[in-house]
Amino acid sequence: MDYLEFFNLSEDPFGLTPDSAYFYPSRMHNDVLASLDYAVEQKEGFSLIVGEPGTGKTTILKILIDRWKEKAEISLVLTPRLPPEELLQAVLDDLNIHLQTTNKNELIKAFRDFLIDRSLAGKRVIIVIDEAQNLSDDSLEELRLLSNLETEKEKLLQIILVGQPEIQRRLNSDGLRQLDQRITIRATLRPLTQLETSDYIIFRLIKAGKGSAIFNEKAKKSIYKLSRGVPRLINLITSRSMMVAYLDTSYHIKRRHVLDAAKHAAQSQPKIIPWKRLISYGTVLLLLFSLITITVINYIVSHRDGYSTNLTNIPAIQPNMSNDISEKTKSVFPDKHNLPDVTDNPALVKQTAYAGKQRKVTVTVYAARLRESPSLQAEIKGLALKGESFEVIDEWTQSSGNKWYKVKIAGGQECWIASYIVSISSPR
Repeated sequence: MDYLEFFNLSEDPFGLTPDSAYFYPSRMHNDVLASLDYAVEQKEGFSLIVGEPGTGKTTILKILIDRWKEKAEISLVLTPRLPPEELLQAVLDDLNIHLQTTNKNELIKAFRDFLIDRSLAGKRVIIVIDEAQNLSDDSLEELRLLSNLETEKEKLLQIILVGQPEIQRRLNSDGLRQLDQRITIRATLRPLTQLETSDYIIFRLIKAGKGSAIFNEKAKKSIYKLSRGVPRLINLITSRSMMVAYLDTSYHIKRRHVLDAAKHAAQSQPKIIPWKRLISYGTVLLLLFSLITITVINYIVSHRDGYSTNLTNIPAIQPNMSNDISEKTKSVFPDKHNLPDVTDNPALVKQTAYAGKQRKVTVTVYAARLRESPSLQAEIKGLALKGESFEVIDEWTQSSGNKWYKVKIAGGQECWIASYIVSISSPR
């Protein structure tokens, strides 16, 4: 009897191969998918998804491709270490554009004709680059040039870059600033929280047939600490913990099983700084702090007379209440480095003047989230089901084109809802 039979499971719930059937719909992962759907639906040019290894980027891509494969032509590039000419050829091959010539002008012309033809047919064309941090600067520039294939009214091509955080650091360089400026949709996949890790383990066990495996709370807490919430590491440690419990003929997976399993998963071990090195670091920091303190005191003493100015002549600085806006405008649609404070650059986000005309929005999806502020990262205040209508009392539009409606719900509460999941009635 193998360990799956022992636990009465139909299949391995914690396999390391990305499987969309086991996709855990955390709030973060759902928001990233919603961002990508929006980018494709609205024909945004460039999108960027960033995440550490093992956070679920490939699974997100599989789900996105499954959703759009009937409505779009998709090129998925899994080997981005290609020079620009070979990258273009790989994209054309994926899209079944086969030409005898290797002349680049002819290839670009054929690609543009293909894009126009698909646009007229109502189909999107999407290029997805996985492990985009491995692209050369020349290949990234080639993608930027391909994004210039557009009509006067819309982009003909959507490009989604998916990679590790190094890709964002590279895009910040001067040589790639033109490409960086064209990225309108940005999202980051982060590790799961402790509560999400616990739910994730239960979710995957149920998907695999529920079975008889039971993880106690101490075991799940240990898995979270050792994996740091990274799904791939959660799978690795959890699967091995079940194997240890199986060898122990125990249906209950306990903390000791997890710790035994972790000994064989070197990458899951938390980094521990040797105590001698820790003492050395502490000593250096203490000496540095002492030196700074002495320097500051000497400076103040030697310049004491220089601070005899009458402070009553200095006008008080009034607090800028508009800074509160910056916390309400953070979303996965920033121009760069999330979203800068709009008070520093008001051109990034504009407040649509609301004329007071009575309008209503109606939910068009199965369930819509009502949020505290106009951001996909804002706190969820409630859910609205398909067909529910609300009075619009305000609007918010970003430079990327993403619009939010402020609505009034039962009890007089005010919430925000994204425009792409509702329909709006004409003003009276």
